Amino acid sequence: MTSMRNSTKAFMILGIVIVFAVGGRMILSVLNPPNDLALIKTALADSIKATKEGRPGGVMDKLSMNLKFNGESESGNRNEIARYIKNSRPEVTVEQIEPVVTGDEARIVSPVDLKIGLLGVNKEAHLKEVTIVFKKEEDHEWLFFSSQKWKVAEVQVPNDSVADLFQP
Repeated sequence: MTSMRNSTKAFMILGIVIVFAVGGRMILSVLNPPNDLALIKTALADSIKATKEGRPGGVMDKLSMNLKFNGESESGNRNEIARYIKNSRPEVTVEQIEPVVTGDEARIVSPVDLKIGLLGVNKEAHLKEVTIVFKKEEDHEWLFFSSQKWKVAEVQVPNDSVADLFQP
């Protein structure tokens, strides 16, 4: 009988600790919201690192479900994007990482250096003016809590730069 009371007390204490931990996390996030510029820079850095390491999950988490490339929807190509990242491990260097934030949208306009494997050939390219558009989107933290996260919603690359990638 005593051991049953002890285990019940232990479960109650564990439950209280969990409630306080979750409640504390929620209160901290409301009272001290993270800086948008820092969140965007972190999202970009994390996705670049995951790409280089061939971890598609780390990249896909940072991409919008409505991703566009030069105005065309890429949402149906998520599996191909993940497979390419896993197999090719492209290296991406964004020279200018300071975003310009306007409401729930942010833009980074920067030269970008790429080292990629394309059709069995390794290529290096310097893209002069790439625009990366981030948008704040609904997401979840700890599976339960709704949150807003910055995600890459669109990438715009000048057509001449894209054509240069396919030149021998």
